[in-house]
Amino acid sequence: MHPETSVTTCTPINDDDGTPMIMQLLAVDGVGVHLPQNTPMATTVALAGAKFKVVDCPAASSDLRSLPVCVTELVMMPSARAELWVTYRTPQGRVAPPTTAATATFKMVGLTTGTTGNKWPAVDLAKVEFAQAGSQNLASSSLDVQGHALAVMQPAGIFRAPVPGASAAPLSGGCKPLASGHRRRIFFGFEDVAVDGTHALGYEEVDEHGAVVRGTQRPLTRFEPSQTIVCLPLGAGQTPVHETWELVQLSTENHNFHIHQTRFQIVGPAGRPDSGGIFQDNVPMGVAVPHVPEVMEKQHGVCTIDQWRSGQCSFAPMVIDIPFSQLGEFVYHCHILGHEDAGMMAKIRVVPSPN
Repeated sequence: MHPETSVTTCTPINDDDGTPMIMQLLAVDGVGVHLPQNTPMATTVALAGAKFKVVDCPAASSDLRSLPVCVTELVMMPSARAELWVTYRTPQGRVAPPTTAATATFKMVGLTTGTTGNKWPAVDLAKVEFAQAGSQNLASSSLDVQGHALAVMQPAGIFRAPVPGASAAPLSGGCKPLASGHRRRIFFGFEDVAVDGTHALGYEEVDEHGAVVRGTQRPLTRFEPSQTIVCLPLGAGQTPVHETWELVQLSTENHNFHIHQTRFQIVGPAGRPDSGGIFQDNVPMGVAVPHVPEVMEKQHGVCTIDQWRSGQCSFAPMVIDIPFSQLGEFVYHCHILGHEDAGMMAKIRVVPSPN
């Protein structure tokens, strides 16, 4: 599935009894998933983020090298991609020969992206007919996915191996590594909350104690192509470098974080997995919750950074780990077309390491 301009929340419904059907998640945003067998359910749910409703995989074998990830619902924001294994299952979720003329219907659940957002109606997207003929001896309760998420984290993988074509070079002004323990924090909101449609991104760096690093703050500003907001070098020896970013939503309308030239992992309760995981290049962020009336009455449903800091507006930052392994200039932005076109975009630059 791959929606480019719309928002889709869909689920397959067994037409025999009207219940949601379990699907196995194989790949996200073009990257095959891989989780170790001992991954706790809470970690799997966190790594899947707000994109998927994760459930237990019934009768999954413990002999598989990768933990199967099963879902019953997925949220597909613009640019999102997902590959799924859909096969006939009993109401208990076990793979079984289909009943006569068995079908399932992929349904888009009615979805509103926020108090000032778009409304997407509930519609039927597609009908699946399950084949009656054929051998069942190859059917399994789950597939063993040895996906790209495992390969990219191996010593020779693109998120571990030295970057081809990169050689040591002096750093340009304003370009430096993120200090150990520090994070970049990205705000999604309005350049001017009194003016509707002024979609913008803000920026600051925070230290290992969560304090804002003096001199790093940039106000919420609409996209300016000539301005680079983030510049960072590769690691020593021209190896990929991992950074931790916090995404802070200030709006009561959903935004969809997207970054070019790389993928990221949501940081779960156990941190970032070192042996694979779920990699994605976009993720829905949910909405902020205001606690003062002026946000809705005078600010078009968008909080200010000061209101978020003071607790007048609530949103728990979404924490992601981003490995940078490609040189060049690219962007991060909200992938809802009207938001990015209005200015919710910023430029990033990755350069060679000086050593």
